[in-house]
Order: sequence, then structure tokens, then C-alpha cells
Amino acid sequence: MRIWSRREWLWKSSMGVAALSLTPGLLAQEPHVTVSPLNNLSDDDEIELGRRFAAQLEKEEPTVSNSLIDRYLGSMVDELAKASQRPNLPYSVKLVNSDVANACSLPGGSLYVNRGLVELIESEDELAATLSHEIGHVVGRHVVNQLMLDFTARSLLEPVLDNLHKRNGVIEKIILELGGAVAMMAMLHFSREDEAEADLLGFYEMLRAGWDPHGFLDLFAHLDDIEKSSSGIEIPFLSDHPSTPARAAAIRRELTRVTLPSGAITDTVQFQVFKAALRLLPEPPKESHEGDGQTHD
Repeated sequence: MRIWSRREWLWKSSMGVAALSLTPGLLAQEPHVTVSPLNNLSDDDEIELGRRFAAQLEKEEPTVSNSLIDRYLGSMVDELAKASQRPNLPYSVKLVNSDVANACSLPGGSLYVNRGLVELIESEDELAATLSHEIGHVVGRHVVNQLMLDFTARSLLEPVLDNLHKRNGVIEKIILELGGAVAMMAMLHFSREDEAEADLLGFYEMLRAGWDPHGFLDLFAHLDDIEKSSSGIEIPFLSDHPSTPARAAAIRRELTRVTLPSGAITDTVQFQVFKAALRLLPEPPKESHEGDGQTHD
């Protein structure tokens, strides 16, 4: 298979993407996201809440900063986010220096992906599937909905909302008193419906942005291998998801309902350079994969 550069692919397939976006009925199976009646946050409120969590999470989890890696991941997230149902949020992505196969998203568009997951991935469309799934959680407001429920159950919703746009340390104190950002995110449990919705939202984000959504199937194959080799240990990235075969079946069903543009991206030179840069980084610290409190998708 020839590996296309992004410039070559955009030139070759621009007309195909335009036709794809205009095909009647193409998006009939894409979930239409609605706002939960329990979530009355504005976009600005959600973005601010996400910023507070991100600041604390990055004090607790080591991230890797490398200009080539940051630019590459950031450009992919920008393109996928533009193709989402919430394109106007300030999306960002950082690489977490952990060998645990995991990823997560925060309210407002901050994404985190662990090296342990990225190192399993062998092509750009698999990486696009990972990132688009996380964007799907942001689009679906899954994280912020769960946080609103948690704050309500703890009688903390009013102080959170009253202090959200104030620089008085109250929000930070609440996060720390609840165990920190990592622990709070680990305690959130998405429904399997949320996870399935994030897959489908990601599928159509990939399709519109020009990546081949078959990447989901390759990603699921890797995740299935992790499950089979885990000896019963819970994998954070998979704990709340539908079974991996069920997720793959749902993606295969969607693939029968759409027409892929000629030359949809599967791999690029940029991805291979990104993987080479990743291999040059110092090894991440070894971590326990059981009960490690990792943030999870």
C-alpha cells in the first residue's frame, strides 16, 4: 500500500470529500446530540470547568512535550474537531508519559492520550479513530454530564457554579478534596450507550475529515488483543465500553451504509515520522495496570 502525504491526499480527494458531505442520507445513522436536562452549563462554563480540571490533572500526570509530536497530534485534533458537531470549542491534545493503554477527554475539549496506547497503534487511521472517539465524548457532553451528576449527589453543584468564573481557589479546593482530577475522572462511569455513541460520532468525524474509518476496526483488534492477554485484570480504557467485538460489529454496519471517498487516509509519512519521534523519547515509567487510578475513557 502506498503511503500518501497529507498534501497529496487533500489534492487527490478534495472533490470526493465534497461529494461525500452532500450525499443525501449519508449521515442518517449519525447520532444527533442533545443536551441533558440535568446539564445547564453554557459552552463557556463547560470550557472553564475543563480548564480547571486540566490544570490539576497535569500536576498529577506527567505529559510529554515535544514540538514535532505536539504539532502532529494538534493538527489531527484540529481537523477532526472541525468535522464534529461542536467545532467551536478550544480543543487541545497532550501525550501522557504512561505505559498504560488509555485515553481520556475533559469538558470543553482537552484530550489526553497515553503513550502506552499510541505505541500499540500502527497507522494514522487508528490514531484518528482514537482521537475522534475522545472528541465524540466531548461532543456528546458525556464527561460534563457525569460531573454534574456527581456534584449534585455530593451537594457541591451550587458552590461549583457560583465560583466557576472566579479566581478564588474554591474550584481547585473542591477538586483536591474529592481526591484530585485523576481520581475524579477515574470514578466517572460512562454508560455503554455513551461509549457506543462516542464511537459513532467519531466514525462520522473521521469520514468528513478524510480519514478511513476502517481504522476503528484495526484499533479494536489491538484492544481485543489487550483484553485477551490481560488475565482478568481490568483495562481502564475498556472498562465501561461495550465488548470489543460488539463495537467492531457496529462500525462494520456503518461502513455498509456509507461510500468512502477514493483515497481516504489510512496512513501518511507524517504518522511514521511521529512514531519515530516517539521511539526517541525516554521510556515512560512502568506502572501497575491494576488499581492504578488512571484516568479512563
